[in-house]
Amino acid sequence: MAIEIIQGFIAPGESMSAVMDCRSGEIVRLTMPPDWTNAALTFQISSDDNGYNDVFDHQGHELKVVVVAGAAVIVPADYLAAAAFIKFRSGTRDQPVAQPAHRDFAIAIRVPDTVVP
Repeated sequence: MAIEIIQGFIAPGESMSAVMDCRSGEIVRLTMPPDWTNAALTFQISSDDNGYNDVFDHQGHELKVVVVAGAAVIVPADYLAAAAFIKFRSGTRDQPVAQPAHRDFAIAIRVPDTVVP
């Protein structure tokens, strides 16, 4: 399998990122910006890039990742498998945390190898 890198960002003064298209494969790693203002990372996902939903587990808990500025976060298998399109949120649904400056992210996607006949 090959790895593809998808770029994303949160604009200054915002808590929600721009949309990142993850349809090419499985999300395996998130890379946090080095100047991240301390906040958990939560998500909104969509199947078609039209309607977005906050991500919760089967017990009604918001899917939340504790992150470290400038660090990589390994994503467990199937953790975000339902995400065709994804947005990152700084903070939680009930307590978003605006980032004071532009914040760049990277998502590593495991993509199937291309088979040449």
